[in-house]
Amino acid sequence: MVQFIGCGEPILSDALAKQVRLRDSFHEKYGNGDGSHISTLRPLSLSSSASFRASVRLAGSIFALISIPTLKLHRMSALIPTMVPAMALALLLPCSSQTPTSGAAQPAPAQPQRAPIPDRPSPRFVVVLDAAHGGDDSGGQVGASVAEKNVTLDLSVRLRSLLTARGFQVVTTREGNVNLSNDTRAQIANRAGSGAGAAACISLHATETGAGVHIFVSSLAPAAPSRFLAWKTAQSAYVTRSLKLASVVNSALERDSDAGPIAANLARTSLPGVESMACPAVALEIAPIRGDDHKVVTDVTDTQYQTQVVEALAAAMLEWRTEVTSDGQHDEPRRTGDKTP
Repeated sequence: MVQFIGCGEPILSDALAKQVRLRDSFHEKYGNGDGSHISTLRPLSLSSSASFRASVRLAGSIFALISIPTLKLHRMSALIPTMVPAMALALLLPCSSQTPTSGAAQPAPAQPQRAPIPDRPSPRFVVVLDAAHGGDDSGGQVGASVAEKNVTLDLSVRLRSLLTARGFQVVTTREGNVNLSNDTRAQIANRAGSGAGAAACISLHATETGAGVHIFVSSLAPAAPSRFLAWKTAQSAYVTRSLKLASVVNSALERDSDAGPIAANLARTSLPGVESMACPAVALEIAPIRGDDHKVVTDVTDTQYQTQVVEALAAAMLEWRTEVTSDGQHDEPRRTGDKTP
């Protein structure tokens, strides 16, 4: 009935104290249960009032309310010596998720390394490759009865691959055995370059006549550049630049290489397939390599010879790109008169 807290005096509830006083009063009146009074005390105790029994139950509840929290506190007191160091350690250690203070020096984040940007020409710098003939037009016969249209297409495909690998934007008039008129070829060339026009147009031919590479430029008289050009003579505004392009191609062909120079010669003639093109343009006719006795040493159909030619042409386009870029000539868009093929 008595709950001790710490080392102080016992603490009794009011009801419990009342019952103690009643007990003492009973003992004084009837005795403390020893001796002759026991027989008279037991019936009285067994038949005590309801209020007394209620007081006893109340005292037990109060004892439970006091003793249970005290027991929990006693158990927690055993854990305190181990909890305090752990809490102190958690407060001392910095949290990895916390944001560092502004005053603390932080290492600079690693910057991703960028791959070097290759030296590529502007997308407006376009080279047009025109493989002559095609479809029903077989052209001449070269080598061992090989149609010219097949040789020109082979040269176009080889040259396109080399120029693309060097960063040029290449437009071809045909990729297969199709029929194309001269006007259609010119329209393809004039629409290349997103309005600025192509930087160079190369019309590829093959022949069994002569030797080396023949370079042709239109025989049209040079004309002053104009915003609008006549369809049939559009090339006249570009003849001067076409002659410069021809000179660059000639130098590249005759330049000494591992396979040796390729003989080349320049000429001007009427070029119906070129004269409606509004861009610097040349027509190349690939002929066999001949010896001093004028006999064929290497035919046009020879793959190594074709590779030598297209590699020289690719080198010429690199040189031409440098010249055009430095002169700033490839920046004025031109328009030609409408033409229905």
